[in-house]
Amino acid sequence: MDDLSLLLTRFVSGEDTSLATADSLEVLLDEAYPDDEVVQNAVIALASYRPGGGPFLFDTSEIQRRLLRLRDYLSRRT
Repeated sequence: MDDLSLLLTRFVSGEDTSLATADSLEVLLDEAYPDDEVVQNAVIALASYRPGGGPFLFDTSEIQRRLLRLRDYLSRRT
């Protein structure tokens, strides 16, 4: 399993929802899919992630939902 798949799985499962993992996902996704609008929307959401949420920020459960949909989307692309 590559780093991107591993981090997506760990975040979605709740095993690792740290800000550091979200930051790594943001970079890996941006570099791997710079021209994909769906992926770039996830990159923007990850940039607005904080584990507890807050004004104009996404919390863990929202990012997990978005990444689950993204993982499904990416699996259909290949």
